[in-house]
Amino acid sequence: MVLAIMSSSIHTNRSALQALQAVNAAGRDLAAAQNRVSTGLKVSGAKDNGAIFAIASAMRADVGGWGVVATGLSRAQTVTDVALMGAERIGELLIELQQHAVSLNDSLSGTSRQAIINDMTAMIDEIDTIARSTEFDGVNLLTGRPTITTTSSVTYGLPKTTLPQPAFPRMAALPPGSFSSMGASVTYSLPPSALTPPSFNAAVASISGSNSQTVVADAGTTAGRVNLLLDAYSAPDVVEIWQNGVRVAASGQPYVAGGVAVGAGSAVTGPNVLSFDYDPAKGQNIEFRFNENVAPTRTAWTVGGLILQDPADPLPMAIATYTPTGSLQSTAGFDPPLPFANPEQAAIALDEQPQGVSGTYSFAGTAVAGRMDIVFDAFDLPDSMEVWQGGSRVAASGQGYVPGGAPVGPPFSVTGQNILSFDYDPAKGPLDFRFNQGAANADSAWVVGAVSLSPVGSPPAAATVSTSSFQVAGFGPFHLDVPTSPSGQTMRVSSRDLTAAGLGLDPMDFADAWTVLDRVKSALNRTTDSSSYFGTRNKTLGRAALYAVKSGNAIEVGIGNLIDADLGKESAKLQAAQIRQQLAAQTLSIANQQPEWMLALFRR
Repeated sequence: MVLAIMSSSIHTNRSALQALQAVNAAGRDLAAAQNRVSTGLKVSGAKDNGAIFAIASAMRADVGGWGVVATGLSRAQTVTDVALMGAERIGELLIELQQHAVSLNDSLSGTSRQAIINDMTAMIDEIDTIARSTEFDGVNLLTGRPTITTTSSVTYGLPKTTLPQPAFPRMAALPPGSFSSMGASVTYSLPPSALTPPSFNAAVASISGSNSQTVVADAGTTAGRVNLLLDAYSAPDVVEIWQNGVRVAASGQPYVAGGVAVGAGSAVTGPNVLSFDYDPAKGQNIEFRFNENVAPTRTAWTVGGLILQDPADPLPMAIATYTPTGSLQSTAGFDPPLPFANPEQAAIALDEQPQGVSGTYSFAGTAVAGRMDIVFDAFDLPDSMEVWQGGSRVAASGQGYVPGGAPVGPPFSVTGQNILSFDYDPAKGPLDFRFNQGAANADSAWVVGAVSLSPVGSPPAAATVSTSSFQVAGFGPFHLDVPTSPSGQTMRVSSRDLTAAGLGLDPMDFADAWTVLDRVKSALNRTTDSSSYFGTRNKTLGRAALYAVKSGNAIEVGIGNLIDADLGKESAKLQAAQIRQQLAAQTLSIANQQPEWMLALFRR
């Protein structure tokens, strides 16, 4: 029988070393299991898994970024909410203001008209107050940033003509805040007479056109027919002529030969000729009484002529003289301020392109033939214009005037002020005014400043142009760039100047009812466009904010998938680690007892 004796050494207890390693390993496993159960993480540091920990750290930064983005988008959405509310309220006021503007074109008494104007002024002030006070967190999208606003005006004129001027369509490509108008002023005169005494000219010069006035003139020693031309414009006025205590002529009364008395004058509008037979034997002093014993309001009148003619001559007729005119006004904030700016410069300052750069305007025409002269202002960027009638191009920018309405070549793109001329024949049909029919620069602005109809063969037309400007504290465009992702993408929300000045409502000349209505309509269109813009931006910001929240949540789920512990598994591992630690400790205890038998041999 052979006994197997375990090798052993008093220097090394190999079994104890192995048991100690098992104890240490079980302790490490137990500590890791306890950490995962207590923290809920299977990767809580780089020593657990360096690669996954680095990925999770980067993803945590993304989660923080998406949180900041979501907060910024929510703030911007609230800013647009507030701006939209203010723009909608301004739109409601402008609808009511437009109704009042239409009323100004009705035949109203002076008191009623002034009441409407007062109401409109109050609403314009309210619009301005709303625009200036609609802000959130210090951001006001209905004004913009404070700056110096320059309002620039241009007046265009063409030579006087005796032909009645048609109502041409307004033609322009302008940015918001710029306005143009076109028409013709008319003055009336009487044919000259060699019998007219110098005192009549002096009397006309002294008449001021105020509401009520009496002027006395010495008619001289020559008998004849006295003729007074009164232009009462659109508001009614009354005028009477007296000689030696007798009313010899009056507005609204027919001419009576012999200088006999006539009835009291009645209120009239427009041009009127008052005539009576003058006899110096009845007294040379003639009284011209304007609006005597009446109280007209907001009226204006002028005396176009006062002559003495031979009674054998026919009664004179008022001679109308027309002066074609047009105007342009542009308003924008500039930094640094500009002393004068055209619409193209205003568009750049407003960060908005002109509207209607390319287009066609139709004109039904008029029964009167003549030569048409058109002032076409293309400003700094080139534009083209052409006029068509009866299937032929009769005028074009860069082409010279051809008599008889003969065809001309295609247009050239031009800059600055240009005059297009052609002979108009109503028998050839309506006119088409075409602008930038080929390639057009979207930043270009242009305006037809004035159009005239003059007799064929008139001297070549030359335009007169005058400019003016003024500067006040106003607002320029403000851009709110909102981050939409942690990587730097942004969404821009721009301001819209809806103050009274920005909408072209201040200053307002209520004397021209059609211009008032045109400006109110333009303001309403701009406000409606602004409401649509803010509403669209609000929805887009809301979608972006929701996406930011969902993106952050999705990344957090991804991080959890990488580093979160499975608590069920980790609990089981913890119990197993505890048992292994107990068993390893018992094994170590047994292993430490094995050397005792060797020591016992030496004690015998």
